[in-house]
Amino acid sequence: MLVYGCVSEYPRRTELRFRAAHPILNRLLSNGFQPPGVCLHHVMTKNTWTLITVAVVLAALYVFKFTDLGARPRIQINVSSRPFMPNAGPDDVLPILFGFDRDLSLTALKVTPLSLLTNRPAGAPEVKPVWQLKAKEASEPVRGFRYGDGLGKMEATTAAEKLLPGIGYRLEIEAGKLRGSVDFVPQAALGSGN
Repeated sequence: MLVYGCVSEYPRRTELRFRAAHPILNRLLSNGFQPPGVCLHHVMTKNTWTLITVAVVLAALYVFKFTDLGARPRIQINVSSRPFMPNAGPDDVLPILFGFDRDLSLTALKVTPLSLLTNRPAGAPEVKPVWQLKAKEASEPVRGFRYGDGLGKMEATTAAEKLLPGIGYRLEIEAGKLRGSVDFVPQAALGSGN
């Protein structure tokens, strides 16, 4: 039989705190009988509640630290080059293509030289990008684009400059609340076996 209540342990002040699950036990408890065993509110001591609280906090920390549940979704960006450029000059780079893991409506795009980002002293002005696009509203969804191409409703705040081979660059994109970035190094077109 399940008893979901307890009787006070004080001999002169016997009172029923909750009702028993069976009518016979109700009669026994109302006559001052105390069943053997310990009541639930006496088992759950301060140490027990402290341990339960610590276990719940550690479980929550584990979930948010080692899973993607509390993380902001990131955009995965793939960078590739196309090795065919029949009329390439000595300082031309292979065409660079950027691809995403899903269709995105981009709101901002910026390409900046890595050397200017990593060697910038604290308090220095913002680094000038070599290509920057912004949209007043979300553009049409795209799954990829080529460096320097126009993207629908996005306006160029900085026109695409010629990239230098062997120099590192960083592409940063925004699509609403989503953000992503990737570092890449353009390859010289003539050094690719043409």
